Order: sequence, then structure tokens, then C-alpha cells
Amino acid sequence: MKFILVYVLFFICIQYTLAQNLIADSSFEKNKFIPIDYSALGASGSWNSPTRGTPDLFCTCNKKSRKVSRVNVPQNAMGIQEAHSGKCYAGIFACSHGFYREYLQTSLDQPLVANKEYILSMYISLSDYSRIAIDKLGVCFLDKPVKYEHSNVITNLQPLYIPLEDEVGMEINEWHQLTLIFKAKGGENDLLIGSFAIKRLWQTGNTVPKEISSPINKQIERDAYYYIDDVSLFEYKREVIDTTEAPENPYFALMKPEIPDTIVLEPQTIEVVPSNIVTTFKNVLFQTGESILSPVSYPELDIIASYMKADPNKYIEIYGHTDNAGDADKNLELSIKRAKAVGNYLIAKGVGSSKVTSIGYGSSKPIGSNETEEGRKQNRRVEFILKKQ
Repeated sequence: MKFILVYVLFFICIQYTLAQNLIADSSFEKNKFIPIDYSALGASGSWNSPTRGTPDLFCTCNKKSRKVSRVNVPQNAMGIQEAHSGKCYAGIFACSHGFYREYLQTSLDQPLVANKEYILSMYISLSDYSRIAIDKLGVCFLDKPVKYEHSNVITNLQPLYIPLEDEVGMEINEWHQLTLIFKAKGGENDLLIGSFAIKRLWQTGNTVPKEISSPINKQIERDAYYYIDDVSLFEYKREVIDTTEAPENPYFALMKPEIPDTIVLEPQTIEVVPSNIVTTFKNVLFQTGESILSPVSYPELDIIASYMKADPNKYIEIYGHTDNAGDADKNLELSIKRAKAVGNYLIAKGVGSSKVTSIGYGSSKPIGSNETEEGRKQNRRVEFILKKQ
């Protein structure tokens, strides 16, 4: 009997000790009232929006309110989803028109302790009517809550990223648990969740039913909407049991416990951007007739913005182009809008407006054949040249 007990203890080589959940309202249940319309996160006693973006709060309504509610659980204007627990959950646009994003923010029950490890967990579900899906979600642990007078992408924080491609992808039926283990720097009092840098987007093929009134755009594949529930944050302890006196056994020696790696945020670097050479943006392409800048373009443009801000003597000329589909005058107007869309993004990222010039050429300077779809795609481009003043 003693021999068996020794081997049982050997199996328990690592155990995870979880203390108090530091998220006061992890499942969005402690609300001042049951909402029946969009943008009602303000009903929550614990969660808020750090920007002018308007996250949603979804809750099971009574029979009378259910007929008029747009944010009922399980059926609402974004899709159909039961709460992971309780009767409520939150929802955010992780990507939408222009630079629009929505974020969730809450204060922790107590500040984090320096050099201690914590484990963050949340459940996420892509909404049924979401037209696109994103590659990752970001979380920030802050010393104090933040407030922005805009509804755009938050750019001055350094989030930790949780990948979505493998765990969530384009699946819309189930809740998916996301986890992140990290080491605190100490003093963090607030948690912020949302979408920051996006490198990849996927078209889901989902559509909003004709009879449903929804803020998700029915015509343009631009909106990625996610439900979020059961957000928890625990101190994470690795307790190792001394097994030095346990008898050696080759079978047990091969067993290695799987311990998640601590996430380390690598510093961002600025790539070298060529000067005095006309260069085509790799990811700034447009669909026929459109001048809306896709979030896929942001990382590339962020590099240009960082590069220019690092050298105040740099200025940029941006050239918009189209394919030859449609009227030539309209193509010229469209190419100007495309160039301005890029220029406005750089200005929004802190580049001085006097250092940005936007020019449109319409379809007058093709680089590919307008007889093929691939050639037309190449012609729907934006080029730039960096010069020194």
C-alpha cells in the first residue's frame, strides 16, 4: 500500500492554486437594469467603455420586453447565443467602419503584485451575423482606468495578445475559452479588453437575415462582432512537490508536466523604409468602387507613421490609383479619396498634416492588365514616396 501511495504522489508533481477572482462582475450580471437596446453597457455597475465606442450588454428579458428588445438572450440583433453562465454577457465590435472599435474596461478588486504570475480567462463567441473574423484579441493591465474622447483604435497602450485563429476561427455556435498567463509588473488596478493591431481578417460568409434589423452592415464585409462572458483573473501558483526520494522508474521519468509559458511582450521595432523611391503599399488594396481603408492596412501604415515621426525632416507624397472599370472622372475622384484615406490615417497617427500630400491619378497609370481580375487588383493600389525637406 505504501509503495502505491508513493507513485500516486509522484503523479501530482505540479498543482495550480487559484485564489480569489479579481474581476468583480465576471459574468456581467450585476446590472442596474435589464437593457432592451444597444449601447447599454452603462447599466453595468462594474464595466465601462474607455472610449466613445458603445459596447453592448445582452440579457435575458421578461416576456413583455422580449418583443421589443434588440439585445435579448439568446436571440438578438447580432445573432443567437445563450449566456455561458447566468443570464447576461457583453458584446463588442472588434472591427467596423473606418477605425471604429469597442473596448471593455473594469477595475480589479485589488492591485496586482510585482513579479507574481496571474492567469486571465474569458469566454468568447463570434456572433452569427458577423461578416468577418479577426486574428487576435488584446488585453491591457493598467495602473488606472483610461478615458479617450474618440471611438477609434487605441494606439498608445501595449497590449498582450491572445490569438483567435485556432481556438475560435469562424465558428459561431460555441463559447471558446481563452487563457493568458503573465507576470505582473506591480500596481495594475484595471483590465481593458478589445481589438488593437489586426494583421489578418477572414470573410466568414455570414449574413444578416433580411428580416433582422442589425447594426452589422448587410452590404459590406467590414464588421467583426464578438460576445464575451465569464472573465476571470486569478493569482497563478505553481506548487512543486519534492519527489527526490521517490523510487526511480523509467516510465515515470518520461512524463513531463505541461506548464504554459509566461507571455513576454517583445518591443516593437521600426522597419527601414526606402526614401526617394516610389513604393507600392503591400496591403493597401481596394475593392472596385471603394475607398474604405481596411484594418489589414494598419500595421504597414503604422510603420510609415513611426518612421516619419522619428525624422521630422521627412515628408510623404501618396498616389492613389484605380482600375479602368467605370467612368474615368469617377475613377479620378475615387483615386483621390483612396490617397486621402491613407494620408488621413497617417495624420491620425501623429504625422503632421503639412508633411502629407495626397494625389489621385485615376486609371491613367496601370501597372497590370485591366483585362484580368489579378491585373485590376494590382491597379487598385496606393503608392508613396518619402522625401527629405
